[in-house]
Amino acid sequence: MTKIKITFLLISVALIVFSSCKKFNKEEPIPSFIKIPKCSLNSDSASQGSTISNITDIWVNINGNRQGTYELPVNFPVIGSGKSKITFRAGIKANGIAASRVIYPFYNTIDIDTVLTPETQLTFSPVFTYVPDAVFGWLENFQGNGFSLERTLNSDTLLYTGIDSINPLIKYGVFYIDAIRQKFQYKSTESIDIPSNGNAVFLELDYQCNHPFFVGVFKNTSIQSIATNIIYINPHPNSFNHIYIDLSYYIAQNNDAIDYSIFFGSTLDSGSGYTKGEVKIDNIKLIHF
Repeated sequence: MTKIKITFLLISVALIVFSSCKKFNKEEPIPSFIKIPKCSLNSDSASQGSTISNITDIWVNINGNRQGTYELPVNFPVIGSGKSKITFRAGIKANGIAASRVIYPFYNTIDIDTVLTPETQLTFSPVFTYVPDAVFGWLENFQGNGFSLERTLNSDTLLYTGIDSINPLIKYGVFYIDAIRQKFQYKSTESIDIPSNGNAVFLELDYQCNHPFFVGVFKNTSIQSIATNIIYINPHPNSFNHIYIDLSYYIAQNNDAIDYSIFFGSTLDSGSGYTKGEVKIDNIKLIHF
């Protein structure tokens, strides 16, 4: 190899090394961190029902810019420092489906003015409330002497009131089905006026069941009532689960309705190996704008 080639090779290697050093020596910004272990709900029990919620995600903006959507609990880095405004929005799984993560429109937005400091962690546990213009068309928590559900002709069993085994002050509704009493269907006693203006409509519900059941809507017109199953809920036997059922599309598509009734129903599915079923429901809320 000639001296000229060797010299050229050495210069090329030196340039590569120098360039690499410049890249690695470049200072990376040092992040601060935001930790959110959980979110909760504060509500007026008389007019807005239970404080039970199921906020699974937090949507975060910082100084008006989208930071990200995070599944709770979370601890995430933030590039930036100094006075900042952090905005939190509550995220849910619409209809209990993981692929349908949305901002819940009836919870308020929380703005927090704070200071971001590199290498420092801020911890928040946002407490959301319902927005002032949320309309509660129906509430039922089974705490009174009666309840606002009535049996339809498509039911051969009754709705009972159960008492929580840990806290006897807490009651819930419960259906039992077996080989003799094979089906139930109960609907809201009072028909519910819901505007079909395209705005959000959700049914919140706590449930615990060892057998599948349906949640549906009766569309009441001047001449008939038409029942439509909206969601099929799978067994969740070990504890109560809170679900947000999106009725927005159904209501918007049925503007010929005078009003609506919500119903719960099931038929013993013996073909799947069931010999009996138990379905508990509680803290029902029908909310719209």
